[in-house]
Amino acid sequence: MLSPRKLLSPGELLNPGELRLERRLVLASATFVATAVPVAVLAYAATHGWAPLHRLDSGVADDLHDWTVRQPHAVGFLEGVSTVLHPWVLRAATVGVVAGLLVRRQRRLAMWLGTTVVAAGLLGLVLKGVVARSRPVLPDPVAHAGGYSFPSGHALNSFVILVAFVLVVLPAIPRRWHAALWGAAAGAVLLVGFARVALGVHYLSDVVGGWLIGAGLLAVTVIAFETWRRDRGLRVPHVLDEGVDPAASRATAGSTGRGTS
Repeated sequence: MLSPRKLLSPGELLNPGELRLERRLVLASATFVATAVPVAVLAYAATHGWAPLHRLDSGVADDLHDWTVRQPHAVGFLEGVSTVLHPWVLRAATVGVVAGLLVRRQRRLAMWLGTTVVAAGLLGLVLKGVVARSRPVLPDPVAHAGGYSFPSGHALNSFVILVAFVLVVLPAIPRRWHAALWGAAAGAVLLVGFARVALGVHYLSDVVGGWLIGAGLLAVTVIAFETWRRDRGLRVPHVLDEGVDPAASRATAGSTGRGTS
């Protein structure tokens, strides 16, 4: 009878440390899902039961709709933003980044990125079904979208994936460019959120909810990664300035055929 170790041995793709990392990431993501669902339900109840927030959602939706109707050229631009930064486009890009990390033998980083992005997609899908909020109904709509409204899948996934990309590439980027990189990611995320509300397919609270859920998910998976690093006796980096796994990224930058993860 083969031992568990022999079952995992072809190519030595995994080792016990990576298995511990995988379990931590899955457990951390599952824990966040379990806590995010009731929070999302409460947020949904507040948007329909708390008059000030309901007025804010409706007011912003009406004002931006009126602006968009008067700016027909803006509709094409905003639809283009929604298409270029569509969740499935970003997921396809993630597959390419994960494949590149695996080629460079940065398996820890590939595992973190892939797990985080998959968790974001599943979380958004589950929460939409649980909350079941209808999309805005506006006169003379300029765009249409199917499914439920809360949270915005574009907002949630663009936040998670673009921030995760930044955390992956930070170690390979000169420090003087870090602020510009973060600014570009933030600008893209904000533009996606604006586009979804201006096109009349989401309320403001849908977008903000997506951002908050994405931030929470990223925090959980980054913390899981840092906990694993501590258990291995590795230095825990300043994530926002050094990325998730700076030592491995710097060691493999510009090298081929040899891994450090």
